[in-house]
Amino acid sequence: MKLVIIAAGKGSRLKSETKNNPKALTVINGHAIIDVILNNCVVNGINEIVIITGYDKTSIKSYLDGKWDNLNIDYIYNDEWNLENGISVLKAKSLIDNNDDFMISMSDHLYFADMMKKVKESSLSNRVVNVGLDFNINDIFDIDDGMKVFAQPDTMMVQSMSKKLKSYNAIDVGLFKCSYQFFSFLENLNKNGSCSLSAGCNELITQELLGGVDIRDSFWLDIDTPDALHFSRNNSRVSELLKSQNSN
Repeated sequence: MKLVIIAAGKGSRLKSETKNNPKALTVINGHAIIDVILNNCVVNGINEIVIITGYDKTSIKSYLDGKWDNLNIDYIYNDEWNLENGISVLKAKSLIDNNDDFMISMSDHLYFADMMKKVKESSLSNRVVNVGLDFNINDIFDIDDGMKVFAQPDTMMVQSMSKKLKSYNAIDVGLFKCSYQFFSFLENLNKNGSCSLSAGCNELITQELLGGVDIRDSFWLDIDTPDALHFSRNNSRVSELLKSQNSN
């Protein structure tokens, strides 16, 4: 199984902290986010990585040069990086074998191997995509900016998804397990001029093909603003989880 890491955006909201570097290279207590994600892959036996670059084509590749030699990392440049993030997923299609499952990760979400394991080992038997969901909505940092989801608790099928959702019971954590069929959904959306991951997920919802994975007590944080970054750097649980990381 391959992991596709979306790292094509400009990261405007974190610019004051990153100095125009990709958000994936943001350092938290001595660990760059991209290194934490790659360590998660090693722990979970995912050895094939596809990193989608865009606004900054070279910095991540330069940073990783000579590191993580135990992983096979491919880089794809998304020359349409200013468009919706589903385009970045489509750019990876040529590197995913036909009918293979794959995973998608945001490059600015801090999470650890236990969360990746839960999503990776989830079943796609009656679904095209599974998305990791945090049902601990009272503990979400900056919930106003979160992708809100209503999932049926007994079946874990997602019934609605939107940042503007009024009635919801979970937040999308930005980690997905997908069947190859998902590319077809994104391609159809792209033909109609709207190719975001959320639009793709909503199309799956209409066909009852989007499932959720309860991450339970796994930690995650969207590092998308200076406030979120400062929170992560001063959070005792983050500190302990980073200390437990296997050194590369």
